[in-house]
Amino acid sequence: MLKKFFGKKGSVQRKIIKTSIIYILIIMIITATFFYVFVHNSINMKLIEINVIQKVEAKELLQVSNRSIRLLILSLIITATLILSNIVRKMLKPIEKITEATKKVAEGDFTVHLETERKDEIGELTHNFNKMVKELNSIELLQKDFINNISHEIKTPISSIQGFAELLEDDDLSSEERKEYSGIIKEEADRLLYLSTNILKLAKLENQERLNKKEEVCIAEQIRRTISVLEPKWKEKHLNFNVTLKEDKIYGDKELLFQVWMNLIENAIKYSKKDTQIDIRMKKTDENLIVEIKDYGQGMNEKECNKIFDRFYQSDKTHSEKGVGLGLAIVKRIIELSKGRISVKSKEGQGTTFTIELPNNL
Repeated sequence: MLKKFFGKKGSVQRKIIKTSIIYILIIMIITATFFYVFVHNSINMKLIEINVIQKVEAKELLQVSNRSIRLLILSLIITATLILSNIVRKMLKPIEKITEATKKVAEGDFTVHLETERKDEIGELTHNFNKMVKELNSIELLQKDFINNISHEIKTPISSIQGFAELLEDDDLSSEERKEYSGIIKEEADRLLYLSTNILKLAKLENQERLNKKEEVCIAEQIRRTISVLEPKWKEKHLNFNVTLKEDKIYGDKELLFQVWMNLIENAIKYSKKDTQIDIRMKKTDENLIVEIKDYGQGMNEKECNKIFDRFYQSDKTHSEKGVGLGLAIVKRIIELSKGRISVKSKEGQGTTFTIELPNNL
């Protein structure tokens, strides 16, 4: 019964009611003291001026008055306590719901959702709680998907290596077959190394909140160097580069930014049609240095554009190409750490344009 009105021991409800009762008692005591000092003494002074019989009757009247005041004070305390208890219970009910929901989230249930129409602080707390749970749920799904993809991507080259290693044990194999199988094993081992390296790289970047080292970086110089490094690949497809660069510098991580251009330009080469060109244009605004990389390749539809930066995402048309779908996820994270933005526009059969905006912070 007491718990119903006063709440559990140590609860906010009990603390609020206890504090409120103390303040009510203080007010009552002060009121009673003022009554005794100013009213009771005044009555006694008047009693001296009247006869004995009237004095006795007045004293009895005063006693009745005092008892009435005590009963009034007691009834006020009880009534105030009951009203306050009811108000506090209503105030704390949504908090109790949030507490129960928090316990479920702590146990791994990220499907919890709290309904509220309140516009006060409790309503804001409930809204933020729902938002938090939604984010946690999406992270959990992303982690599960990440683990499933890793398992699949690692299992494929390992199975291939195991299978061809068993074939090499056959004594009747010709030297050409041994060479072919050894080459496949090497390719699959390289693929496994490439995968593990990029997984570790992405994990490290996602755990970073800021760039650890910053220095002056000339983006034009990095792009020229990237084109030079990838020359064998674009010459093989007879591609031309139409490049407009500015020699402006920004502050950033030199190594990570070079990886951005390497990945994006290599992708542009990979998906370009033979005998076409790749446009790289750079422009500067008051706030940003903007780089556009455009190829005239197979392009993508809207669905592919929306997923292109997801980890392990590979469109159907890229499965035949070497890769595991981590490159653009790494690029996006590097741009985010550099306080920049990356976007993509594409049309099937017409090509793709990546736009990178980096803060002009020099």
